[in-house]
Amino acid sequence: MIHIELMPEPANFNAEVREPGNRFLILVPNPTKKQWRVNHYWMHCRSDLYRSYHGICAYTGLWFPKLSATVDHFMPKSKYPQKAYEWNNFRLSCEKANNNKGNNEILDPFSISPDWFQLDFPSLLVKANPHLLRDEKSFIKETIDILKLNTEDFIDTRQYWLMFYIENLDFDHLERYAPFIAYELRRQNLKTRIVEMMRF
Repeated sequence: MIHIELMPEPANFNAEVREPGNRFLILVPNPTKKQWRVNHYWMHCRSDLYRSYHGICAYTGLWFPKLSATVDHFMPKSKYPQKAYEWNNFRLSCEKANNNKGNNEILDPFSISPDWFQLDFPSLLVKANPHLLRDEKSFIKETIDILKLNTEDFIDTRQYWLMFYIENLDFDHLERYAPFIAYELRRQNLKTRIVEMMRF
């Protein structure tokens, strides 16, 4: 996970998402799962969300195809229905990370500091910054565990982008498609040394 800035809401967001959503909530303040599914106005901004955040998953820091894009309610709509139709509560997420998150409370990529989550090379495991306070490290570890960021699928995806960089040495491309990896290579001064490291 890497820090991201909140992007401005689209011009049509109020008319297509917030207003119809809030009208629904006035009638049904605590919707059931079925009622949420019928009134999923947030889907009207899925393309805008994907475009605004350049296809980068808020939780993995990796690009993913639009076909698997989901609108994650950072504050779960089942617990905070009043936030269900608010742009600042939406996080662009790949389907896998969104499913892993569920209704759990995790750290917010909008509010974390850039170096809270760090990447170990060459293992590509996501870890907590060892210099943080114990409570902060505990919450980071919990977030990593909930999102399952160190499972084989996510490690394989990180390895794919890293190997693509090693083969092409195009750091701009890496920053575009794997900003978390790019940030960590720069922070650890490994932009060139990583080539030698990964040979072994």
